[in-house]
Amino acid sequence: MALTYGLAIIPWSPMARGFLSGKYKRGDEVPGDTRLARDMSMADAWKRRTQQHFSDRAYDLLEVLEQLAQEKNCTVAQISIAWCARQPGITAPIIGPRTMEQLDDNLGIVGITFTVDDYARIDAVAEPEQAIVPYYAGNMMDFKPPQYRW
Repeated sequence: MALTYGLAIIPWSPMARGFLSGKYKRGDEVPGDTRLARDMSMADAWKRRTQQHFSDRAYDLLEVLEQLAQEKNCTVAQISIAWCARQPGITAPIIGPRTMEQLDDNLGIVGITFTVDDYARIDAVAEPEQAIVPYYAGNMMDFKPPQYRW
């Protein structure tokens, strides 16, 4: 829609509430000092929703991002934010660092570039126009250009 109508997008949570930062590992407990851990300690409904971040599809994506970060000599958080920032129509992703160290890391995206192969590797595990967490599913998301233009 943004590209069709010339609108800009400022996306929230390019690291999926910190999940795509690299601090979560398949099969491990959620680190206790994270926002997700705090949220999981709250109401049961929110806890169930937060746990949905930890789907197999989400971990498959995280593993590809970890490989790319290692190849590009940067952090997983930087790869996540840089990928988001490089999408057509996005003017600036909203980052949410809690510390100066995290802010410095987030700002390190400036020199990161992606090749066609890099995008293909990410798309193979996180298909465009699809979500990696199950609470965004079905017909809820339709990113295709509309049939009619104004």
